[in-house]
Amino acid sequence: MPILMWLTGGLATTALLLWAVVIFSPSGRHHSRFTYNLNHQPDDLNNAVDQEPFTERWGGDPEHWPPVTVIAPGRNEGHVLKRTLGSLCQMTYPDYRVIFVDDQSTDNTADICKELQQRYRHLTVVHNQTPPPTGWTGKVWAVHQADQYITTPYVLFTDSDMVHHPESLTYAMRLALHRKLDLLTLLPWMTPGGAVEQAVMLTATLAIQRLAPLPVVNRSTHPMPLTAGAYMLFRTAAYDAIGRHAGIRGQIIEDLAIGRKTRSEGFRVFTTYSPDLLAGRMYEGLGDTFRGLKKNAYTGLSCSLPWAIFALGSLFCLGVLVPVYLFIAVAGWMVAPSVGWLAAGLAAGVLNILFFAHAYRVRKEARQKPGVEFLLPLGVLFSMLTLLGSMWDYYVHGGSIWAGRHYSKSKIDHTAPILTPDKTVSPK
Repeated sequence: MPILMWLTGGLATTALLLWAVVIFSPSGRHHSRFTYNLNHQPDDLNNAVDQEPFTERWGGDPEHWPPVTVIAPGRNEGHVLKRTLGSLCQMTYPDYRVIFVDDQSTDNTADICKELQQRYRHLTVVHNQTPPPTGWTGKVWAVHQADQYITTPYVLFTDSDMVHHPESLTYAMRLALHRKLDLLTLLPWMTPGGAVEQAVMLTATLAIQRLAPLPVVNRSTHPMPLTAGAYMLFRTAAYDAIGRHAGIRGQIIEDLAIGRKTRSEGFRVFTTYSPDLLAGRMYEGLGDTFRGLKKNAYTGLSCSLPWAIFALGSLFCLGVLVPVYLFIAVAGWMVAPSVGWLAAGLAAGVLNILFFAHAYRVRKEARQKPGVEFLLPLGVLFSMLTLLGSMWDYYVHGGSIWAGRHYSKSKIDHTAPILTPDKTVSPK
């Protein structure tokens, strides 16, 4: 019993101190400081942490909006395509065309595309029937099929499961032009699924905030911007300069890879959260969530066993066990009251208040349903299972599996986006 008491108290105290550092440290500030929506102008974003001070004020809309090519690859998205691709075609931006790449779909995607093409003249559908060649990942190969259509000064890459506000491209272009950006990423609002699925998304949101807070990764000298495939608005000249998607052809986490490559070449990259402009449900149910997250989990850790073990241990002690510490301390006090159990209970109690209060704040900002914050330990446990599943695929199946395709581990880029050495980048 004394051993259990000291172990519970020690772990609870350690977790409390670590969470306090994570939550209150300057580098851990939440990315809502960089939120761009229908109530904002481009100069509303906080620029204080940018190492190259941005001082220009917004001068109004341009006289002529630059033409944009929108490219959206999709594979078996027929169940949402009418709504998502339809929203792309209904944007109010004055000069754009949409290229949808049907990537070997086996559902009703082709039928939906025919229907939408009859309704929208600015929609072009490319039916890709060729599997990705050796050295290419599926999504990158699908995007590559639309290369010939990129003839405009700007090109937008977006996922085919995203719903776009009619004015989303107008607002994004305002921001890109005002800040003279070469690549702008909008982070979407993730629409709610089931309670546990929301808890998993809440876990992912917390992880992103802690590992890649926008005030840090938006610095022009930071080597690893937080770019997301859901929405990447490129200046085409910059996109050409980095070799387009062919330059990251073998990358599984292709969105982070292309952002890293863009900034490494000295181009301006910026990311903001945009819940009013872009929304989507990343995965459909827990099974799809598990398959989707495990695709990137081990790759995101450089396929490093020591890092994976460290991550699993940290997730277990700092997330899954948080309510367990309090339960054990209370039970121990009831069985054998002592100062030790009282101290352990106090540490565990403060830890739970801090942990769930922080989860509550992030849950509100992420616009998820009330009460999901209390399921966060389950979300953390699910995340551990996805990492274990990713490791299983890597060591047992010899690589990574996604969308019915197998990527050999010999072809996976083992340079982890989140473990990139901290080196500075010289802007152009």
